[in-house]
Amino acid sequence: MTSMVERPDDEGQKAAPLPEPPWRPAARRTPPRVPITREAIIDASFRVLDRDGMDGFSMRRVGEELGVGAASLYWHVHNKDELLQLLFERVTELVELPQPDPEHWMDQVKDLARELRAIMHSHRDIARISLGRIPSAPVIAKMAEWQFELLKPAGLPEEVIALATDLLALYVGAYAFEESLGLASPTGEDLPPEQIVAMIREYLLSLPPDRFPHTLAAVDLLLGSATPDARFEFGLDVLMRGLASYARDAAPEPPEG
Repeated sequence: MTSMVERPDDEGQKAAPLPEPPWRPAARRTPPRVPITREAIIDASFRVLDRDGMDGFSMRRVGEELGVGAASLYWHVHNKDELLQLLFERVTELVELPQPDPEHWMDQVKDLARELRAIMHSHRDIARISLGRIPSAPVIAKMAEWQFELLKPAGLPEEVIALATDLLALYVGAYAFEESLGLASPTGEDLPPEQIVAMIREYLLSLPPDRFPHTLAAVDLLLGSATPDARFEFGLDVLMRGLASYARDAAPEPPEG
């Protein structure tokens, strides 16, 4: 028997479909899925990270972002930790390394640190993810090779270069992570930074000047008169001066006789 919806009209044409009752929900159309590739998973992970932060990041939420279940992701990544590693490696691949110029090695290392700091600010909690991780992709070899080509001709020993590579990454990552945290109030309340600083300043100024003369004289310097950029640059200067103290004369010694 032909249904009412499909019954031809008098002219032999199929009748228009009848409307559904208003109380019946419309049929849901599944949105087209993003092709599940490792790159698509990484892109979706950055969207989740920027929106929910590290504390809200999960395989389930990444799957929801792609319109699939979390189980579908495990065909491409082993687990959440590997996915976080991939995110870290993706951002470190953004670093642009210039031609090594040993005569200006300090400037080039500083520029690298500044670029890394900017990259750490490019996505929410990337600085937090960077701590305790080493990029295992080819980018670590490219960066290490560049630093050896830059610093060996400047007279720095190989062991110092290797340790400095790790130290620079740690300094930038930790600094950017602290920046992302904001200033915590000693009272545990959610207070604006200027109020927190004023509170601590008032306490310090109440201390006996005969016991803390230097502290009271430098109270404004101690409480952050420098900008975040100035503090970062000061740290870079200290690191560069320390590295320079290890530099040997790069010129070969003349042969005896």
